[in-house]
Amino acid sequence: RLLDVATGPGFVLSAALEVASSSNKPIQLIGMDISQNFLSMAKRRIHAQQQHLKGKPQSTNVRVDFVEGNAESLPFPDNTFDSVVCNFGILHFYKQDTFLRECYRVLRPGGKVSFSAWAPPTRTEGFGIALNAIADVGNLDVAVPEGPNFFRFGELEEATKTLEGIGYDNVGSVELSQMKWINVESGEMLYHILLNGTVRTREILLGQTEEQASAVQALVKQRYKTVTDEGNRPLSMPAVVSSGQKTI
Repeated sequence: RLLDVATGPGFVLSAALEVASSSNKPIQLIGMDISQNFLSMAKRRIHAQQQHLKGKPQSTNVRVDFVEGNAESLPFPDNTFDSVVCNFGILHFYKQDTFLRECYRVLRPGGKVSFSAWAPPTRTEGFGIALNAIADVGNLDVAVPEGPNFFRFGELEEATKTLEGIGYDNVGSVELSQMKWINVESGEMLYHILLNGTVRTREILLGQTEEQASAVQALVKQRYKTVTDEGNRPLSMPAVVSSGQKTI
């Protein structure tokens, strides 16, 4: 049994379904999110995929369910899952350690948690371009909703220390340094991706005056061209994947 927390549009759940559909074992996949809108998106994605997989005989062994729920209070009994995964969701959880303790609780002995987070702006060019532009011609001192450090688990040592402190065994973190944003074709596109597709960075961008916002956007466009050699190479956007195992 696998639980995908903060499943969003269901990207990880879809990948898990693809792998599980080749197995002869009965497998249950559960996508959980606090947003009904995201759950609806994930359901549509999985339904379309299941229609495509109908020709595989093993596909009938896989059951996919969806649950609305809070990551900091997982609505499942102890010792339920073999795996809990979270793809960039932990960045947005107010009580990140509580979430990881909840994962430990619902995992079966020997089960594993795995989660991803962005590396810091010094290594993620997209975030670096935008945040440095705001610092140079805008205002970083914008009131945003209280929350954790967005890049906390982008540091390998922090991720492993936290997991070990909770009680996980066989802890590890790895930076996927080859990850790129290959579909970001301009500085304007980058600006709007961060404006519409993030939470805290979006709030900082929205907190600029009209004059500051215009200056930030212009500088993002300029620096995108410089960093990407006029768009001839993609932005480097490494992520850190961390995991740990519940004591057997």
